[in-house]
Amino acid sequence: MSDIVVSAEAREQRGKNEARRLRARGRIPAIVYAPGKENVAVSVSPRELAAVFKTGAAENTLVDLEFEGTKRKVILKDYQVHPVRSEFLHADFYEVALDKPIQVKVHVELVGVPVGVKTHGGLLEFVTRELLVSCLPLDIPKKFSIDITALEIGGEVRVSAVPAPDKVKIMTDGDLLVAHVVAKHAEEAAAATDAPAAAEPEVAKKGKAPAEGDAAAGKDAKKK
Repeated sequence: MSDIVVSAEAREQRGKNEARRLRARGRIPAIVYAPGKENVAVSVSPRELAAVFKTGAAENTLVDLEFEGTKRKVILKDYQVHPVRSEFLHADFYEVALDKPIQVKVHVELVGVPVGVKTHGGLLEFVTRELLVSCLPLDIPKKFSIDITALEIGGEVRVSAVPAPDKVKIMTDGDLLVAHVVAKHAEEAAAATDAPAAAEPEVAKKGKAPAEGDAAAGKDAKKK
């Protein structure tokens, strides 16, 4: 069972002004989603939220959300951090039933250095970094660890070869490539083939500048 508790308080107002008032009180806005129920607007403590990230698998960690005298089993579905100060700005929780399977994404971890890279100068390409799984909330794995030390040049690992616990069903297509080792010269040749020809100058195109990514918050940053 979960040993992480996050206290939630109901909030009536929304918007930027309300968010600023909450942060001035040391809290942040959040939403609780539940199948078949209306979404509930709440506020939580960012310090309590930070405890979820100490598990190493924040999005898939079961949390006890204390709200109006009861505890709800939830997982952290999404979160947003400040792009500069690395402070929590918002969180989304998803309420779960312990006896009903849910679908979540689990990170893939590659372990070791392939012999094709270490000995033969190949390049490792990490293609699929998350797998969609179906299982009960208490059976969600923190990650999938794959030993790739034996991979030669041309060697590969597909989803069908990823070991999963008995109570966990991988929903991602089994033929999907997870990682493989390619020859360096082949990679360079492909890059040269894809490079645009320099025979005629290209017309400059206008476009929006890329937005800044979210900073890290207890782990690699991402997310909303």
